Amino acid sequence: MPLEENLKLSVGIWCMGGVADRFLPQGYEEPVSIQERIKRVKEVPEVEAIEFFDDELEKISPQDFKSLLDDQGLKVSCINLNTHSHPKWQLGALTHRDPKLRREAIDAAKKVIDLTDLFQCNSVGLWLGVDGFDYPFQVDYGVEWDLLLESLGEIADYGSQVKIALEYKLKEPRQYLLVGNAFRALYLIKTLNRKNLGVTVDFGHALMAKENPGEVVSILSREKVLYNVHFNDAYREWDDDLIAGSTNLYETLEFLYYIEKSGYQGYLGFDIFPYRIHPVRALQLCARNTLDLYRLLKSLERDALHKAQEKMDAAQAHELARKVFFK
Repeated sequence: MPLEENLKLSVGIWCMGGVADRFLPQGYEEPVSIQERIKRVKEVPEVEAIEFFDDELEKISPQDFKSLLDDQGLKVSCINLNTHSHPKWQLGALTHRDPKLRREAIDAAKKVIDLTDLFQCNSVGLWLGVDGFDYPFQVDYGVEWDLLLESLGEIADYGSQVKIALEYKLKEPRQYLLVGNAFRALYLIKTLNRKNLGVTVDFGHALMAKENPGEVVSILSREKVLYNVHFNDAYREWDDDLIAGSTNLYETLEFLYYIEKSGYQGYLGFDIFPYRIHPVRALQLCARNTLDLYRLLKSLERDALHKAQEKMDAAQAHELARKVFFK
């Protein structure tokens, strides 16, 4: 079934309130409860599911959280492990040289996997934002990669019944992250040879890694490891988490084209940080931009595009793409 006939939109619940940066660490609004953030999601009817990090459950029980979502008619598209908000893991989580701290991180991932039955969700996200380094000579790279492979292998074996998606990112909060681009993630998956390991592609992360997002989708789909998609926009040098479809229109259109072409049937999950825009308004714009771009994509002359691509005719390919925007 074409994706536009079965389009599923999700949002990271972290996007819906209390966003902060290093210049205003207390956040750009008063603290927003999980109940209020869920109500905000419901103001955008096109969005049917949320993603969340496991630390949301520090203030509400899993059962109460599930009941809250059920009452609002929201599904869970992915549950993510948070290692980046714990000072004890500032030097690494799955790669920490202290076996006790590394064990705690592995066990935390297993607890996330244990939540999937309750939330009727078959996807776990691992964004390893603390597993990396900041300075030359700080770490032994071989040891770091050995520890990462060992930890991921154990987690994948424990959660063999769920999809475990590695979300790559070039940097932040560490200056270099081990899982820094799509092909490092793919290397880990092929080396470990676990059938339940895949990748979360974040549009802005791909841009920051100097990748072409559409090409990444194409390759990961060929390898059958495109497990999840985070959708946003960025100016390439940083993880700006802007409103989806707000900045790089041609590359966004191509990204969506290859998602559709790949047969991807998962969620498009908005991962934005609307510092100075109300989160509901930002989410509305994300949904509208995405739906409108899919409507425009239907007008792309695919046969003509294939012929232009066979000739590697950049001008003709661009002409066909621009006609989508300029009738």
